[in-house]
Amino acid sequence: MRILIIEDEKPIADYIVRLCRSILGDKIQSIRTLHTLEQAKAYLIESQIDLCLLDLNLNGENGFELLKSAVSGPFHTIIISAHTEQAIEAFHHGVLDFIPKPFDEERLRIAFERYFDRRKNRDIATRYFSARIGNQHKIILIDDIDYFKSAGNYVEAHLKNGKTELLNKTMDRLGQILPPRFKRIHRSCFVDLSQVYSYRHAGGGKYKIITRSGDSLPLSRQTYKELHDLLNV
Repeated sequence: MRILIIEDEKPIADYIVRLCRSILGDKIQSIRTLHTLEQAKAYLIESQIDLCLLDLNLNGENGFELLKSAVSGPFHTIIISAHTEQAIEAFHHGVLDFIPKPFDEERLRIAFERYFDRRKNRDIATRYFSARIGNQHKIILIDDIDYFKSAGNYVEAHLKNGKTELLNKTMDRLGQILPPRFKRIHRSCFVDLSQVYSYRHAGGGKYKIITRSGDSLPLSRQTYKELHDLLNV
């Protein structure tokens, strides 16, 4: 597990490192600490990580500027900040957890448990996604998305206007931050259930969903049974 800690106060950064090592032990492959916004931006361009622990106030600079680029990456982001009034906005941008300062080892342990747990377990839903396009980050409203489809190491977000945006996420990590109305109907797809027009057995042990926009998506046998039970009570 490759961890990046972005914290401007060195004693707090060192404290986080100690707690990470205590909780994760030999699960840690690498752990790096940076103290400024510019250092963090450069590092995220050049280096691959699995988890970012981010403070939102870096020497007076707003960490939300970095957050928009961080949440477009293939890793998860956990906020560690005293600015609890920013928690809801952070969740809306797709962070995995928000840890208020001061905090102890048990609170950080809970955040790591969320990281390793593939189930959705948050009360506040993501509202935005950030897609990296060249050196820019495009904000996408989740209400504009019909479904997500796996595309190798990326995920395609299929929008209601017919356009497609490429997200640098895996399906598993995406599933941890999506609102409950998005259901994983197949290993390769999440769909907004309100956009399902029909579902059926397509023969040969295969099933499919037709969206309101007319797209055909694969449907697993288990999800077919769940939908059938849910809609035929």
